Amino acid sequence: MFLNPTSMLLTALLLAGSTALARPAAACEGHGATPAIETAQADAAPAPSAPAEAAAPATADATAGWDALLHAFVTADGGFRYKALAADTDAMAKLKAFTAQVATADTSKLSREEALAFYINAYNATTIAEVLKLWPVTNVLKKDGFFDKTKHLIAGESLTLNDLETTKIRNPFKEPRIHFLVNCASASCPVLVGEAITAANIESLMARQATEYVSRTTLFPKNKKALEISSIFDWYKDDFGGPEGVRAFIAAHVAPEQRAFVEDSANKIGFFNYDWTTNARD
Repeated sequence: MFLNPTSMLLTALLLAGSTALARPAAACEGHGATPAIETAQADAAPAPSAPAEAAAPATADATAGWDALLHAFVTADGGFRYKALAADTDAMAKLKAFTAQVATADTSKLSREEALAFYINAYNATTIAEVLKLWPVTNVLKKDGFFDKTKHLIAGESLTLNDLETTKIRNPFKEPRIHFLVNCASASCPVLVGEAITAANIESLMARQATEYVSRTTLFPKNKKALEISSIFDWYKDDFGGPEGVRAFIAAHVAPEQRAFVEDSANKIGFFNYDWTTNARD
């Protein structure tokens, strides 16, 4: 595909570190919170889209800073060191720079993969920034409006986290595996990836994270013809093609010796309670 110089620059910058998955109506539209950090936060009233001439492409410094933050503060088990980041002046400056970039970015010439990477990174960075604004917070679900009221400026648009996930990620891309890259700062979420998402790595990360999450969270009770899976598959079942689509997705991502059990429709599927405790680590 022919890329004009502007598109080539955006692609190169995204591959250098990537700009930039809130939860379903059942899970998050009852969430709450106060405004996020000032660089990415819009006023309570929706702000008008930024004019095209005011929008700016991603900058290598800010996106590299986001990648560096993830490498430094995501733990081996996929948690996040919020307290440590908050105490690090340089790290906070990098987060501020990235969220400022996200706020005014021009996404109009991004490829499909670049745009998806941008919005997922935007979601994860905005969530981290909001947790830090509210710190110390032990459960984001208990913060009024965290997902469905607080507005954030994303590529010139005033969006809640739910808006961002639904209108910019889920609906346009129709890719169920995004649910394993979007992180809602909670214990039952898929783990936070310790690197910036890019057009180059997004496919491999979606494949890896889907398998990791399903294999880690799917429970096969002994002596029962039932299994329990994450509530993500209940809230977002339509993204996976309905109940049968969910069953097929789980079967495709468990160990080979477990596949036949999952595929057998006589074995019921249930959903475990979601743990909204913040994914904070020391």
